[in-house]
Amino acid sequence: MQSPAAEAAPEPTAWRAAPLTPPASQATTRLKADVPPTAFGQAQTNVFYLNYDGVTLKHTGKDDAKKDETAFAEFEANYKPYGEGNKRAASMQAVKADWAAYKVVITDERPQEGEYTMCVNSPTNVFGGGVLGVAMLDCEDAKVASNVVLAFHSANDKFSASTQATTMSQEIAHAYGLEHVNEPDDIMNPYNAGGDPSFRDECLKLDPKTPVHCGDQHKQFCDKGQNSHQELIWLFGSSEPDAEPPTVAITGPQDGQEFMAPASVTITVEASDNVNVAQVDLYVDGVNQNAPLTAPPYEWKDAMFPAGTFCLTAEARDEEPNLVMSDPVCFTVVEQGEPGGDTGEEPGGTSGGPMPGDPGAETGGSEPQGGETSGAPETGGDSGGEGDSEGDSDSGEAGGDSNAGGPVTPPGPLFPPGWPHGDDDDDSGCGCTQEPSPGAAGLVVLLGAFAARRRRRR
Repeated sequence: MQSPAAEAAPEPTAWRAAPLTPPASQATTRLKADVPPTAFGQAQTNVFYLNYDGVTLKHTGKDDAKKDETAFAEFEANYKPYGEGNKRAASMQAVKADWAAYKVVITDERPQEGEYTMCVNSPTNVFGGGVLGVAMLDCEDAKVASNVVLAFHSANDKFSASTQATTMSQEIAHAYGLEHVNEPDDIMNPYNAGGDPSFRDECLKLDPKTPVHCGDQHKQFCDKGQNSHQELIWLFGSSEPDAEPPTVAITGPQDGQEFMAPASVTITVEASDNVNVAQVDLYVDGVNQNAPLTAPPYEWKDAMFPAGTFCLTAEARDEEPNLVMSDPVCFTVVEQGEPGGDTGEEPGGTSGGPMPGDPGAETGGSEPQGGETSGAPETGGDSGGEGDSEGDSDSGEAGGDSNAGGPVTPPGPLFPPGWPHGDDDDDSGCGCTQEPSPGAAGLVVLLGAFAARRRRRR
């Protein structure tokens, strides 16, 4: 972790290269006749793919993000991955914030269909030190429907996530005809000024150090200079709130399914959204297990459950965020070799007697006095002077389970793995968790004394 002094240190002096005009080999009309402007504006595509995972670009004389082709010989290279760490997610969120006012889709997963602009985020710098990024300048987005732009950043460089996002956003904007301006608070400023610039809604002077190529585009919104915000509204349209929630359903285990204790259960969830599923969370008996998944497959492998009945729900959220909870799926874990799992045996061999309704519950001699008082309220368990301790629960089993006419409510909430047990002063269960494995978070439900409290009762 960096020291406060290191975090406060100024970022290196750097700049974003002047955008390159399309080469003669690039088509001078729209790349494909069947790629019209989007329904939202002039742009041919409103999808931005942030490629953090590395790519090999091949020089073919034209940009085509879907084929990893570039119009420029100097762009041809094998680009290393950006790297892993918190900065990756932070830089992507900052790019989304830059473009929040416009009707665009930003993703770090390669789209499977349609046109998109690809921003390659990589420490491989084909222009040398000091240059943060470069792109083709496509005035009015008229010549190329599938641009490739470059941002020379990595998870370990000395630039903040906000600065990295400024590079990515500027290079993407060049692909739609925006040029450099002399204003540090605008994203289109070529020099790294730190901070958190935005696309400004005002006429700003164009950078005099580079010739102006997209003057006709700029003049629609500004007599002299460039209004970055208004041009992007024209290109993409204004963003609209995403009112449509995701859909989510638990597909495994099945509702009513039964397992033998101790049970290793793989939990699978299907989730989808009209834009993007941002996160899926798993709940066990209403308690968030704090093992979120942010990409499919939404699967928690080999979750361990003791004897008992458990109800699962899954919550999906999108980028808005809209939240939706799945229908519950309940399953039962029964003791090995004992029908229905209702034996009355406490973990560790402590017997509380047969449960009401269990086979042998009415055999003479072993039934505690008062154990079958029909309709009588519960008087054992939580009413004793010892509160909610396990010892009190055992000694009061005969009275506590006397409501033969209905189910028994477990004496306490279901706690997620590793959490403190609240009022349960005498719980002696494991209370441990396992680390989530990549792509499929691990999950362990409390064992030991907690298992006794969650056993199935009829």
